[in-house]
Amino acid sequence: MSGTIAWRSLARKSDFQKVYNEGAKSVGRLVVVYLLPAADAARAVVASRKVGGAVQRNRAKRLLREAFRNGTLGNAAAVSGILQRLSVAVEPEEGSGAQTQNLWVVLVARRNILAAGSAEVQAELDALLRALLEYQCPEGHGPWDDIPSWRGPNRA
Repeated sequence: MSGTIAWRSLARKSDFQKVYNEGAKSVGRLVVVYLLPAADAARAVVASRKVGGAVQRNRAKRLLREAFRNGTLGNAAAVSGILQRLSVAVEPEEGSGAQTQNLWVVLVARRNILAAGSAEVQAELDALLRALLEYQCPEGHGPWDDIPSWRGPNRA
């Protein structure tokens, strides 16, 4: 992997549900990041009506897209490193012949993003990614079991 990655957009509700239920989650003051190893590269930026009206939501999504493009996730070599780190923690699904070589990423804006600048959003996104990747799970535990912000399929 070198250069840039051709990211497709996540569009189906089932794709979002899979990322939300099975992926790693990290919560910050400005953004919530979900990562899921997958067979292709896909991303989504989300700003709900809790963020504000249409103008505020569009600004929040512009900030997230810019932070995505200019930060760690915009660099193919960095994404490769993320995948290597996640592949240690995530086992491939049984019966799936597809090799997990890419990521599905969902970035969810929080209300505080409206008061932040693009550099601040990018710094927080990179810090959240580092926090997810530096976490070491204890022996005998699953990859995301002890992360406080992780919420798996059967967790409250």
